[in-house]
Amino acid sequence: MKRLMGLALGFLLLFGCAGKGFWMVSDPHTKAVYYTKQLDILASGTVTFTDAQTGKMVHLQSSEAKKITEDEFKAALGNAEKK
Repeated sequence: MKRLMGLALGFLLLFGCAGKGFWMVSDPHTKAVYYTKQLDILASGTVTFTDAQTGKMVHLQSSEAKKITEDEFKAALGNAEKK
């Protein structure tokens, strides 16, 4: 499992995916989905970001991050507010 996480982290770093932009981040264990504008990867492999829906800082040791468009970001936040 650690090897898979390391490969995923390496892929993110290799292609410069971390940083500013619009992100959908999911926790594969809890199936929770988060949205953020800034994604940071710590040396330990932990992903940290501020959840756009709650404003709270989130730290995930295992996660899946996908870069999304601004329109997708706004639509997701709009849908979350309607629930």
